[in-house]
Amino acid sequence: MRLPDHLHSPEAAQDAFAASRLAPVFIFKHSTACGMSSRALAEFRAFLASAPEGFGYYQVDVLESRAASDRVEELSGVRHESPQILLLWESKCVWDADHGAVRALALREQAEAARTRMTG
Repeated sequence: MRLPDHLHSPEAAQDAFAASRLAPVFIFKHSTACGMSSRALAEFRAFLASAPEGFGYYQVDVLESRAASDRVEELSGVRHESPQILLLWESKCVWDADHGAVRALALREQAEAARTRMTG
């Protein structure tokens, strides 16, 4: 299984946005104090088990890395929710989902759509 890089600082969050200029990037925002977030984390991990090559994968634990989470919100323009996943392309959020909408199938569909955008 692919493991996401953890974003622990605002600078690391900014680096993830910069990386999205070269390849699509998923950022998963997780709260260790939320049961729904634990379920969403399981969905994210299921997606990562067969995640496509050529993407960046990141995770922010929002309670432990609040400044990084805040920087993701600031750079994306997407109001913070937890759990939440964002798909970045060319330093812009092109898709996001939160709470019960964070599903492995939806992530696979968005990865395929991103691949089409990259090659199309």
